Amino acid sequence: MKSLFDDVVYREVIERLGKLKADTPSQWGKMDASSMVKHCDLVLSSSLGPAPRKRALMSYLFRKVAKKQYVYRSVYKKNGYTAPNFIVTKGGDLVANREALTKKIDQFRKAGEKEYDNRLHAFFGRLTVEEWGMLQYNHINHHLTQFGI
Repeated sequence: MKSLFDDVVYREVIERLGKLKADTPSQWGKMDASSMVKHCDLVLSSSLGPAPRKRALMSYLFRKVAKKQYVYRSVYKKNGYTAPNFIVTKGGDLVANREALTKKIDQFRKAGEKEYDNRLHAFFGRLTVEEWGMLQYNHINHHLTQFGI
């Protein structure tokens, strides 16, 4: 499985992000390119702050199935559920959003094993550093694929 902690995968993601243009059409969904990059930034940002103290109630019911779908599969369903706090309707400037996302990816990678091994995720519970890297890669990959990149 691909992980954002892998140097080759990191370079691939950055290169793919660089190919994204403001007018790149979405193959599904409601976001434009800039909104998608901002959305990915918000999702990654949520894992950069302090770890949550507890898991979401729904995670106790659906964690195992969801973990298989989102951590261990690199292909997500099109038009899937998005938590309300991660919905972006106005993305703004694509270049600025891409720079912000790249900085967040760099922060995530720099923190690495020190911060992410056995760290609590609000929905998936405790994840290994490998699972964190796969989860973040899979999410960004899903959205780059959404734009044919």
